[in-house]
Amino acid sequence: MPFIQRNRRILTSVLCLTGIAVMVAYALCLGSCSYLKGDLLGVDLKFAGIFYMAVILVLALLGRSFLCMLLLAFGLGGEIFLITYQIRAGVYCPYCLAFAATVLASFVVHFDSARKGTAALAAGAGLVFFLLAFSGTTAPSAAVDSPTPAYGRGPVEVRIYTDYFCEPCRAEEAEVTARVAPLVERGLIRVTFVDTPVHDETVLYAGRFLSALNAEKDGGLPLVLRVRAALFEAAGQGIRTPSDLDAFLKRKGISLKPLDTAPAFKAYGNLLKEDRIQSTPTCVIVRPGGKRTFTGREEIIKALQELKGGS
Repeated sequence: MPFIQRNRRILTSVLCLTGIAVMVAYALCLGSCSYLKGDLLGVDLKFAGIFYMAVILVLALLGRSFLCMLLLAFGLGGEIFLITYQIRAGVYCPYCLAFAATVLASFVVHFDSARKGTAALAAGAGLVFFLLAFSGTTAPSAAVDSPTPAYGRGPVEVRIYTDYFCEPCRAEEAEVTARVAPLVERGLIRVTFVDTPVHDETVLYAGRFLSALNAEKDGGLPLVLRVRAALFEAAGQGIRTPSDLDAFLKRKGISLKPLDTAPAFKAYGNLLKEDRIQSTPTCVIVRPGGKRTFTGREEIIKALQELKGGS
């Protein structure tokens, strides 16, 4: 197409600057779009997108159309993965879709039909790279302020459903946490602990768990594991009243700061419904390729052990 060939640099410049503007707007977004987040090897996807478009712009201005085509094909492979991720999650980000459109349009500008095989290989490489390097979430940021705190930034999501008064849960807790902590540290998983109200007293315990995290917001996963261990111990001792539980936690050096637990309990309920939890202990492992559910000590320990190799 003569028009595109004559105006390739101008068209690419406009598209790249548009892509950068879209990512800047995404970074400033405070609405529901901010719930869809991701990173590549620890680099926020928004900043990776800005850098990516800047590189394309420089190459285009230098007249390196073939390199632009390869890089844009690589990006298209990544966009195929990201759009599929949004479809599977049922959450769509207009900024992400707009950025994908700029990548596609830029690719059309630099496409060379004589090298379509090379472009296809580059797109495949991009798809594989995103499959291995992407870590994303479709929920509010994993922090103590979110309804369901999650820890870690790995590509695999692990949800652990337990009840403090469940004997099998109490028996496996030490083994589970011993395997979860290294996986989080190595950046292989992000884990969410979901208190499952099989027993009436679990609501009290779940509230105290959230209050402990609210009191020490920078405690991270070590605090979570310490509080859970204390609550399992308290349940083992048959502590069932608020005053007795508060006194027990105080002796353990755990502070409490009351908060509105309704959002967290609602989020717990949504997860229980989504994952169709019928018993405890249960572990749900979510990968980009699908979700699997494991129940009982042996299945859960084996599943976590397999994640150790990053599989």
